[in-house]
Amino acid sequence: MKGNEFLKAKRLELGLSLREVAKKAGISHVHLMRLENGDNEATFEVLLRLLDAMNVSLYTFLREIGYQSPKKRKAPGEGLEPPTKWLTATRSAD
Repeated sequence: MKGNEFLKAKRLELGLSLREVAKKAGISHVHLMRLENGDNEATFEVLLRLLDAMNVSLYTFLREIGYQSPKKRKAPGEGLEPPTKWLTATRSAD
């Protein structure tokens, strides 16, 4: 599962609207919609705020999107690479 898919699925599972989660996370609902649709990438800071708004741990998020710690891989390169697209270091204007 991709990060954007997880965010949308979790929001819907919790019965929360785009506006509710966006307000709790301190971003616009349009930005959240674009994140969920995969049109924009979340910075690490925004990702943490979104997860916090939905009461989801970073560990749970990483596990659900299929991230595997390098220590748990059976062989070099096996498993998924770190979700760098979702953990960008740049800050957004939000």
